[in-house]
Amino acid sequence: MRFFLLTILFLLGSSSAWAAELIRLYEWLPGRSQAPLILPVKASESPEEAARRYLQNLTNQPDIVELFEGKAPELSIQNFKPLNDTTRESRALLIANLPKDYTQDSLRVTNFKKIFADGGHTSYILPLVADIGLSQSESRDFHKQIAEKFPFMVAMGGDDVAPHFYGQENFHSGRTIPARDQFEIRLIKSYVAQGKGFLLGICRGSQISSVALGYKMIQDIPFHIGEKVAHSDHWHNIEIKDTQHQLLRSLVGAEKSLHVNSLHHQSVIFKEGGPLQLAAQSPDGITEATEFKNGRGLLLQFHPELMNNNLGSKILWKVLEQKNKVMPRTCSRLFL
Repeated sequence: MRFFLLTILFLLGSSSAWAAELIRLYEWLPGRSQAPLILPVKASESPEEAARRYLQNLTNQPDIVELFEGKAPELSIQNFKPLNDTTRESRALLIANLPKDYTQDSLRVTNFKKIFADGGHTSYILPLVADIGLSQSESRDFHKQIAEKFPFMVAMGGDDVAPHFYGQENFHSGRTIPARDQFEIRLIKSYVAQGKGFLLGICRGSQISSVALGYKMIQDIPFHIGEKVAHSDHWHNIEIKDTQHQLLRSLVGAEKSLHVNSLHHQSVIFKEGGPLQLAAQSPDGITEATEFKNGRGLLLQFHPELMNNNLGSKILWKVLEQKNKVMPRTCSRLFL
C-alpha cells in the first residue's frame, strides 16, 4: 500500500511539474556539430521556429556575431527530436563559448566526447547564449530543466570574463563579451543552487564558475604577480592540497605535485570561507584548482582534456566517478 501511495504521489508531482513547464528541451543536429545541441523551445513554437529565433537573435548581438566573423553560425534548420528522460544519468553537457564548439574542428570537444564515451556518457553541447530570446520566466524554467536533465555539466575554456562581473575595472582583460558571461553566470548559479549535478570548470570555465560563486580574479598574472612561473602555453608543477573529498589528492598517492599544462594569463583569487576549497597551487601562489566543499564540483585552471596523457584521462575519469557518487538517485531506483 505504501509503495502504491508513493508511486501515485510521484506521478502527480511529475504531472504538475510537466504542466508548469514553459520550455521543452530538444536535441538539434544541424549537420556540422560533433554532438547534439540542446535547444530550448517555447510552448508556443516548433523546434524549427525556436532555431530560427535563436539564430536571428544572435545577429542582434554585435559582440557575439563578431566571434562568428560578422554573421550568425551556419547551422541548418533540421534534425530535431525531444530530449527523452530515460538517459539522464549518462549525459554530459558542454557549454559552448567559441565558434569551433559548433564544428568538427574543436579538439577539446573531440577529446571530452571520447573520454566521456569511454565512461559510458553521451555528450551534448549547449549553444552560446542559448536562452537568447526567452523571457525571464522562460529562462528560469530552462535553467531548472538543465539541472534536472543533466547530472554533469562542463564549463569549458575560452576568453576572459568581463571584470565588472567581479567588481573591477578592465585592466589587461581581453575579448570580453558580457552577454556570454551573463548567460553562463546565471546558468552556473542556478545549476549549483539546485544541487542535482556535478560541475567541472576548465580554465575560463573555472574562472567564470568562481565569479558566479562570488570570487574575484587576477586580471593579468605577469603584471600583478610576475613571471616566476610561465603560465601562458607552458607546463609546470602544481602542489596538491588536502581537501574534504580529495579528488586530486587521490590521484597522486604519496606525491605532492602534478605536472600540468598551462594556457592562461588570469586566475581566481581564492578566499577562505566560501563554497570552495583550495585543491592546488603553482609555486608562485596562483590558484590552480578548487573543489566544492559539498563534493559536487571541481574547477581546474589547467586543461586535462588537452594533456594527451594518462594523467589527463585519470582526472576526467575521477570526475565521472565523483559525479556518479554524488548524483541523486532517480525515482526509478528509489522504488526498486
